[in-house]
Amino acid sequence: MIQLKYPIPQKKLECNYLKSLFSTKFGQGKNGTTVKQKFDELKSNNSYDVIFFDISFEEIIFLKPENIKCFTNKIELRIIEQSKIEYQTIENEKKFIYEAKEKLKEVFKYKDKFQEPISKFFEENFQTRTCYFCNIHFVNEYKIDEENHQNEFTLDHFYDKATYPYLGLSLYNLIPSCYTCNSKLKKNEEFKNLAPSSQKYDFETKVKFKLFLDDSCKNLHIKSKDDIDIALKENYSNQYDKYIEIFKLNERYKVHKDIVFKMIENAELYPESRLRELQNLTGIPFQQIKKDIFNLIDENEDLSKQPFSKLIKDISEELKLI
Repeated sequence: MIQLKYPIPQKKLECNYLKSLFSTKFGQGKNGTTVKQKFDELKSNNSYDVIFFDISFEEIIFLKPENIKCFTNKIELRIIEQSKIEYQTIENEKKFIYEAKEKLKEVFKYKDKFQEPISKFFEENFQTRTCYFCNIHFVNEYKIDEENHQNEFTLDHFYDKATYPYLGLSLYNLIPSCYTCNSKLKKNEEFKNLAPSSQKYDFETKVKFKLFLDDSCKNLHIKSKDDIDIALKENYSNQYDKYIEIFKLNERYKVHKDIVFKMIENAELYPESRLRELQNLTGIPFQQIKKDIFNLIDENEDLSKQPFSKLIKDISEELKLI
């Protein structure tokens, strides 16, 4: 729902990420190897050199979301082709494909070995506050004591690491999200070119919350939240329909109609004339009073910093508050 914006220059961010990956090694002491060395070692095997002959470790790790699908198609096809070259029976071909994926999992395995340093990297380099998929839940870091911190976000692999094990550590394939979106809803679903980390991700501008009122409601005179409904509507295309369906966004936001109901109540209680009176009485600028009462979102404000910020922004536009 909210585009993931990277807080520091790309080269610095990627340099910091490599340091995090290289801080963990396979093996002990002087004989320990980094994940890059492990990948290069795997490529010394003829089969994997054929599959990845023109692909570097860095290309995999920093693969852009808009290029991932094309990349995975190429690698998956090469693995299949290599299985046919090395074996003549379907059974052995399937065995080769399975074993190839397992060896790649060993190198790019996110869980256990790399999970902690990558989580720490996101804690140190991002100011993650809410889930990028739903914008409902806070997923920020919180302090336990002076020495210990805990974060509530999970890192979703936008392209499933079980299906594409070589993407298990890819930076732009990792999306900070809440447990509900990551583990309960999305699972292994794919959405073509719709990763919040992609520069092409435009959910925020293409899809808007729309307000629907019961026929009995006139001039925003609404008695209860049961008189209103809200739904996400996309303009000019339907590419986000599956996205909305998988994350149950309409169903989950209907539970929070009280936010919209309160905005409508305030719109009735505080017309512009009343806001002008408050400005004259308090000396506080009109726009600041309006922002405080309606919890308005500034035009260029990062929506990821506050839960329900997209809902508030869209409904504010519907109510002509901004």
